[in-house]
Amino acid sequence: MGLWTRTSAKATALSIFSHHKGILTPSTFVTLHKDKAQGLLIDIEPFYTACTFGLLATDILTTTGARLNELLQINNTKECILIKKVKEKLHFSFQAIPKGRDSLEEFYISKQTMEHIQTVARLLKEHYAVEKIPSNLYRGDRKHLFREPMPYYFQYEGNAMKYDAIYSSIRFLLHGLVLETQSGKPVTIKTHLLRHAFATEAVQRQNVNIDIVAKLLHQRDLNVTAYYSAPTPSQIAELVSELHDVISRYVDIDDAYLRSPKELQQQFDEHAEKVGVYNKVLGGTCVTDFVCPTKMQCLGCKAKVPEPDQENELLEVIQLSKDMEKRFKQMGLEVEVRKAKEMAKQAKIELKEIYLIKKYREERHYEPATKRNPFR
Repeated sequence: MGLWTRTSAKATALSIFSHHKGILTPSTFVTLHKDKAQGLLIDIEPFYTACTFGLLATDILTTTGARLNELLQINNTKECILIKKVKEKLHFSFQAIPKGRDSLEEFYISKQTMEHIQTVARLLKEHYAVEKIPSNLYRGDRKHLFREPMPYYFQYEGNAMKYDAIYSSIRFLLHGLVLETQSGKPVTIKTHLLRHAFATEAVQRQNVNIDIVAKLLHQRDLNVTAYYSAPTPSQIAELVSELHDVISRYVDIDDAYLRSPKELQQQFDEHAEKVGVYNKVLGGTCVTDFVCPTKMQCLGCKAKVPEPDQENELLEVIQLSKDMEKRFKQMGLEVEVRKAKEMAKQAKIELKEIYLIKKYREERHYEPATKRNPFR
């Protein structure tokens, strides 16, 4: 069984065989009777199942930087799924044992991720026709740490999933996306690649301190984190262009020369402040418990989860930025004009994210009319 992903130059075959019963594999009934049907006889359950697991996996991998082995550990127990009430709001995380460790560590997740977990839980309960998710033996790496059966979320047909089932579910879900390098080489989506993408986004675009990213990735060696977060060629080109622009217009060479490393460190220390997890900020909720990576510039920060009920705050920011831009132009403050434009840009991006969150919540309540197969 194969999947063809079209690129600009050629097509590349990607295997989506899951090696797991019930995920992208037809039921026994369909296999035995497909030749008797007038037309196509298709079992949609394996496709729905793959998309559901693929969505949860993609969400967690791209928002936490978790490894595949850590993903497969997530289970329906109080020791794993943590729910905290902070300032009258619920916040979520899960615990897993990272690579090279022997004890549980915490991974913060958003409300949307928790909703995906609940969707998988409902799928499993309906699949098994039970009130509680059944327990199965762990089948990933480092099995010696997980000897007892647990109610894992990534399971189906009586077995915990292995890596192939996750890979195939993600590839099936993302089928149709054109993914390639700048040279035109096709890119195969793997969980390790999503981990690299998370690190690169955090360090290169969001300017998160590398030791903070190391903690988010649960890595001890900063050299490894530096490798994971290395800039892409397009990011280098973009940053060099911006740097040239800044140097040619705004940098005071004498001032830059006179400031010593000690003074620069002192300036950083004065701005670095501890931000508590789950603080309400402009347009959403801060979910970092480390030193603020953006010096309290919350617009556009990836450590913030946009909240639809705070949409009006972002609309006010856009209006305010227009007034600031107009005023700064009159004063001849070109740098401040650019800052005002960037503020409006970031607010509009977050409004788009809020729109997607709203659409997702609407679609979750949509239930297509289906009929149960009488022969199963």
